[in-house]
Amino acid sequence: MTSTAGPRDGARRTSRWPLVVMFVSVGVTSLVLGYLTHEALATSLYARAFEQYAAADAAAAEASDDYAGALDRAHRATRQSDALEAVADPAYSGPDAVAALEDAADDLAAALEHAPGTELERQPRFAEPDHLATPAWERYADAPRLLESQGERLVEAERFEAASAPVTAAKRELLDAMDAVLVGAYEFAAGELVANPSATERARGDVQHLIDDAPDGTVLPAASAAAFTSLVQAVDALRASHAAEELRKLDPEYAVRSEIEAFARSISGGVALEFTWAYEVNGLSSDGWYSGTAQISSVDGGSGSITLSHSISDRWFDDPNARAVVVHEVGHTQIARSVCEALFTGGDFLGDHEMWATAWAIGKGYDLPGSGTEFYGRPTDIQIAVAAQCR
Repeated sequence: MTSTAGPRDGARRTSRWPLVVMFVSVGVTSLVLGYLTHEALATSLYARAFEQYAAADAAAAEASDDYAGALDRAHRATRQSDALEAVADPAYSGPDAVAALEDAADDLAAALEHAPGTELERQPRFAEPDHLATPAWERYADAPRLLESQGERLVEAERFEAASAPVTAAKRELLDAMDAVLVGAYEFAAGELVANPSATERARGDVQHLIDDAPDGTVLPAASAAAFTSLVQAVDALRASHAAEELRKLDPEYAVRSEIEAFARSISGGVALEFTWAYEVNGLSSDGWYSGTAQISSVDGGSGSITLSHSISDRWFDDPNARAVVVHEVGHTQIARSVCEALFTGGDFLGDHEMWATAWAIGKGYDLPGSGTEFYGRPTDIQIAVAAQCR
């Protein structure tokens, strides 16, 4: 009996273990799979919410930066406008344009006064999806918080965009008003050129250059005050020059002196000439000398300022030496022309101003002491021939 009972009982005992092991194995696997699915779902939900929040946060930050930039540009325009208002004389631009500038400046000041701040609202700190260390249930809880913060950021972005609009519009109106003041000033200056025909070429040129150099009749806002000031000064100088010339026409000597000036311009080769008359020139009085000086500029095709002694107009019709002095001074101005400047600086003259002017006068047919030979000596025949090429 002992030999037959043992194996049957042993068989029953060993047959139970595979069922128990299988049951335990299936239970553990289900738990692991459930846990992993739960983790993955929480992470995915959090990541999607975080992505939407991050996009909204970036949009709000960009809107905030744009708004801050709009405020900065508006404040800069205000400073530029203040500078222009300080010098904008209605007499040179028109009262309507200046009044419009003042109104536009007030409108921008009001818009800035009511402008909200640029700071973003504080939001909870959320970890990047790749650096999560929180349990799944916290990720489930954070997902709706992320979506809520996303909505708040989108509202902020819209708020910044809305706040920028009135500031930007008011700034644009102010810049347009500044342009209008400058445009009015340039138009006024152009009219003054017509109204002051007797002004010197230099005074007229200064005004014309300012008009021509302004792109499209305006200047950059940062330079508007300086531009307006320069234009006013140039117009004032234009008026003064015209008045002085009109007064000079009343001088009994004007008729002969204007004839001398016309003669000088007729041989100047296109170099613009201005004239001053004085009793004493270069330290020499009109009692015993014919005297003259010349200043030269190569700008804008060349110009010269010639000063002549009263004695030249006194003896213009009596002594050819008086005419020779004028020709000598015109000769100085010819180096403002590129074709003549090359001859003047070449090997025959080496930049000798007086020998050049003397040779040029002789080449024009004034082989007289007044051409410069009395003071500076006679040029060589080669120098005279070279200077004669300047025509």
